Amino acid sequence: MDGTGQTRRTWNGKLPEEFNEKDMLLFAIDTDIVASGSISDSTRDTIREAGYRYEGGNLLPLGKPEKEDFMENQKSALGVNVKVYPSQKEGNLLAFASATIGGCFAVNGIRIMNSEKGAFVAMPSSKGSDGKYHDICCPTTAEMRKAINEAVMGAYQKAVEKPSLRGALQNAAKEAAARPAPEAQRATDKGAR
Repeated sequence: MDGTGQTRRTWNGKLPEEFNEKDMLLFAIDTDIVASGSISDSTRDTIREAGYRYEGGNLLPLGKPEKEDFMENQKSALGVNVKVYPSQKEGNLLAFASATIGGCFAVNGIRIMNSEKGAFVAMPSSKGSDGKYHDICCPTTAEMRKAINEAVMGAYQKAVEKPSLRGALQNAAKEAAARPAPEAQRATDKGAR
């Protein structure tokens, strides 16, 4: 019975609102085992991301190097390729970007925005009925967010540093038009009139 006198199901003597992170992970493991007879890869990944390993019915803490190795392997397995399209307008929007994650999932409509604190990556979003903007898609781990931010900002820096061919030709034409003609050419021009 809970505090209100109602009979409720418990798991290992705890009500759901009493679960801590470790309880949630153990519950996910038990659910996987009951449903399929083994622990799913996604549950194993979640356990590792939380800093644990499952051994002999218990969750044991990972050593720091084990967790860092797992996260580094996850990042390299999910390569992030980015294309950046700098904005030609003045304002807070610096560029749009598209990212392909793991070679099999594309995210379009990523924005690189400028703020008082500096440039930042904004995931695609839409305005809800509450008037607030909500992400349409977003990374679910801090590590993946960091990998996407680094890839997008790195591609943006390269795009900004590399002048476009069209812009370079336009600048060269303006400079050439602004320079006075050499003396020999002026004399030829006068005689031809």
